[in-house]
Amino acid sequence: MKALGGLVKLAIVLAAVVALGLCLRRWVACTVCVAGTSMQDTLKASDVALVTRFDYRPDRGPSRGDVVQCVFPGRSDTYIKRVVGLPGEVIRFTAGTLTVNGQQVEEPYVSTPTEDYELRLGEGEYLVLGDNRAESYDSRMADMGPLGADAFLGRVRCILWPPGRIGPVR
Repeated sequence: MKALGGLVKLAIVLAAVVALGLCLRRWVACTVCVAGTSMQDTLKASDVALVTRFDYRPDRGPSRGDVVQCVFPGRSDTYIKRVVGLPGEVIRFTAGTLTVNGQQVEEPYVSTPTEDYELRLGEGEYLVLGDNRAESYDSRMADMGPLGADAFLGRVRCILWPPGRIGPVR
């Protein structure tokens, strides 16, 4: 009888640990394995990165330059992209150079030039692009478009694997 009581206690402890782990993964942090080349050279295919889940809320969206995990409307996959444009801004790429509301913005992380492109973001809209612009399927595409604040799942903070690439994501 005592053994049965010990097993029940063990089952309760294990259930509590699993529940805590699931809560932490949902609301605090998780890992993601990078697929594809759209974020090269910042992130490479098969990198494992830490994503914090508490950074964004409906009243506090991402900042320009943040590398985010997001979901596009009508799609089940998640994507890793960089926030380039914020609500209400006029975004223009000319000869590979980004200007926001007429002011040039440096993008040292971009690995391939951006084709000429212009967009005026509405209130609550964000433009997200991959760093490898020639290989990125992102907000520039007609079937993807700008994102609302509710599309951001978290901020990509650091690379955890492979060992030679461990460090913060900038």
